[in-house]
Amino acid sequence: MTIPRTLLSASQMDRKLPALQRAAKTLGSMTPAAGWVRALRESLGMTTVAFAHRLHIAQQNAVKLENSERAGTVTLASLRRAAEALDADLVYAIVPRKKLRALIFARAREAAQERFAPVAHSMRLEAQGLSDQQLEEQIEELARDLERRPRELWR
Repeated sequence: MTIPRTLLSASQMDRKLPALQRAAKTLGSMTPAAGWVRALRESLGMTTVAFAHRLHIAQQNAVKLENSERAGTVTLASLRRAAEALDADLVYAIVPRKKLRALIFARAREAAQERFAPVAHSMRLEAQGLSDQQLEEQIEELARDLERRPRELWR
């Protein structure tokens, strides 16, 4: 039985996850209160006028860029241009909190429980209910099947 490409991709990401989480934690704890752009600019001894000149924008727009970074409303395109003007690299990542395979299986299990709930209820009403162990086995089996088709889990 072959493993779906999405699960292989999730497994590859999961192998990288501990290093990504450590890097994210380190960077998150080091983020300057004024924002990276202003911190780098000031550390270089660059005025907002000089910074704006390097960006080919007005000085007040350079200040707005720094303020929008601090407020969390800056665009990636603006950060990319600012990094270039500061001779720096922009590093951007979305780091999962948990392993992707674990998230996929948890969602598969949840979906399996949702699908079995009405059936199990009607079977109980007709005195044909499954034992808790049988129900659990059926849910696990369906969850494993759903896990192999993760695209169907997020509808």
